[in-house]
Amino acid sequence: MRVLILGSTGLLGRVLCTNARRRGFEVIGAARSGADYDVDIRKEDSLNALLEKTAPDLVINAAANVNIAACETDPAAAHLINARPSILLAHWSQTYDKPLVHISTDQLFDGDGDAKHDEDAGVTLCNEYARSKYAAEGFALSAPLALVVRTSLAGFHPDGRGFAHWAMDVLSNHKPLTLFDDFYGSTIDAPAFAEALFDLVALKTCGLLNVASGEISSKKQFIHALANAADITLDWAQTGSVETLKPRRARSLGLDVRKAETLLGRALPGREEVCTALIAQWRQNS
Repeated sequence: MRVLILGSTGLLGRVLCTNARRRGFEVIGAARSGADYDVDIRKEDSLNALLEKTAPDLVINAAANVNIAACETDPAAAHLINARPSILLAHWSQTYDKPLVHISTDQLFDGDGDAKHDEDAGVTLCNEYARSKYAAEGFALSAPLALVVRTSLAGFHPDGRGFAHWAMDVLSNHKPLTLFDDFYGSTIDAPAFAEALFDLVALKTCGLLNVASGEISSKKQFIHALANAADITLDWAQTGSVETLKPRRARSLGLDVRKAETLLGRALPGREEVCTALIAQWRQNS
């Protein structure tokens, strides 16, 4: 199987490429730069040419602008990257009768604490990032063979960007830290997500699906669990509110993953398992 992974140089894209190669797939990576193919997904001609040249059996769209502030500043640019390519990719999927996987977000729910949201839950769109990603879901799902996956990911990228790098830098170096106890999610480590995703692809899963940790955590709970997994005594952090951040963030991001677990025939990892995996990856990378 020839798998085209858009956003292949990003945190998730790199992990997806590794997992796909381990499974024996022919992997084609595409990104703005540094991949097998350079592509500007904002440009329809560029993306069409890539699809025609590579002739993939499966496309996974892991490309996105995840900078919430940048999306808020320039909504049109956010739409061009996060939403519009899904129109073309869905058309490709329908035309060639090939599967499409679109990676979505959990930033769609607000105001109900640590509730778990299933695939039918109503959404609350608090910012332009959420609006662009939600629009992309609708575009992608117009293709019968599309799988749209909502998730929240953590992992380590060689350039040091992202939540996990920030958290380990703060914890390891005893830097000032404010933890939110009113911001909930179900973060999963990228390798566990990739493993589940390709298992679901093998099952020919279509539609909308949550793939995340099976346990909801506040950001405070998650960071404390990460510290415990690293044998760090976290006794200096302050507690604060996500409401202090601008632009506004959604606060209740917990995902109900029972549908995915039923399809997979196994439980998805809980908070401690995710944090243990992240610390193992951090130590290996260090």
